[in-house]
Amino acid sequence: MFKTIKYSNQYLAKTLFKRTLLFVFILVTVCFGFWYWNIFQAMMHGQFSWWYFSPIVLSIVLTAFSGWVIFGFYKNYAPKHTDFLSRYLKRIELRQMISLLVVSKGFFDTETTDNNTYLTYYPKLKIKVKHNTGQLLIEEPVDGEKYMAQFASGDFDQSVETALLADRQTTEFMKNKMISTFAFEPIKFRRQLLALQPEKGRLQIAKGIDWKYDTFYNALISGNVGTGKSYTIFAILGQLLQLTKYVDIIDPKRSDLASLKYIDALKGRVHSTPTEINQAVIKYYQNMMARAEKMEKIKATGKIGTYKDYHFEPCFLVFDEFGAYREMNDRLTFSDPAYEAYQRAMSNLNEIAMLGRELGFYLIIGMQRPSADSLPMAIRGQLNLRINMGVPTPEIEKMVFPDNDKQLRPLSSQLKGWGFIKVGDSQVRAFFAPEVPKEFNLHQWLSEQISRRGKQ
Repeated sequence: MFKTIKYSNQYLAKTLFKRTLLFVFILVTVCFGFWYWNIFQAMMHGQFSWWYFSPIVLSIVLTAFSGWVIFGFYKNYAPKHTDFLSRYLKRIELRQMISLLVVSKGFFDTETTDNNTYLTYYPKLKIKVKHNTGQLLIEEPVDGEKYMAQFASGDFDQSVETALLADRQTTEFMKNKMISTFAFEPIKFRRQLLALQPEKGRLQIAKGIDWKYDTFYNALISGNVGTGKSYTIFAILGQLLQLTKYVDIIDPKRSDLASLKYIDALKGRVHSTPTEINQAVIKYYQNMMARAEKMEKIKATGKIGTYKDYHFEPCFLVFDEFGAYREMNDRLTFSDPAYEAYQRAMSNLNEIAMLGRELGFYLIIGMQRPSADSLPMAIRGQLNLRINMGVPTPEIEKMVFPDNDKQLRPLSSQLKGWGFIKVGDSQVRAFFAPEVPKEFNLHQWLSEQISRRGKQ
């Protein structure tokens, strides 16, 4: 249920605290009523003692103690727990913060007459808190009033993100209003690696974030060492291997992905030496062009559609440490026999990025620091899923999320595996990559995923 935000809500927590103390004081006084009655009768008979002030002092002390307990509960207990009272206090804090934002932005009007100020307009704002999913829904007015443009342009939403350390997920426009959804606890959207359930055309990333690779084709996954880039690639790779056997893996640094060549089902599909990599890219391209010829013959009969309509399987080239591959090969001289193969492979990659969607040939590129030098424009323009683990530098942010207008902040100082994601034309969103359990064995898990292929 949505709760209406009022101008007075900017003092909501303080008002409720004062009312609670007043209630406690009245309750204690009522409990001491019999004591007060005896004192009153004694004073009617002309008796007086300083001890008669003891119930008053005791009422004040108990009220002050109650205030101290309530304040400590609000500051220390409520933020860390999810019981009914803790959730209620969190809602109070959110309502107060939203009201303060409206006032600080000046999205209201007042009128002064005879030295008195009256509120003449306050926007029709409502909020709804979903504690189970860690989401905040704000209903904002788009009703032709004075400050409609500021709400519709997202100006107010940006302030909410900054003030609440929240992440705007979606904005939906309706008649006379818009509803923006924020994640104020992104950790609740985290999936477990062992519980991922892919479907044809769809891979799970986080709750509410899926990768529909047929629609948002090709992916970039970036991030420095220790940010969780490799584990994010593992989560995607495991789901792909559950859906199709046509997955080629490239790891020029011979790290974790290169070790997958020792899985029997992946023999011949994992490449790590420069010669192997160039040959794998060229072969991947040749397979794509062979499929193009087959589809062309089918279309010659008058049929139209994409690879799925002709019952072809999707193919994926998972290319980790792409930047390292470029650096190693850019050192080659023109006279080196490997240079020609490298140039051919790069040319093929550009064509795969541009032509692969309709044919069902996709690229997944992993690298630490994307740049214009390491990531060609022909490939960069075709990356419709973009992930950066950790907070990107300004330079990397411009490369990975060029149209981003929100401030990207750290999600946690204790947890790993968080970053930011953009799918197609959607907004940049904060997310936690699937959680990897302790004692995780990559080879065993991938073998299990392969064994499930075709059993969905």
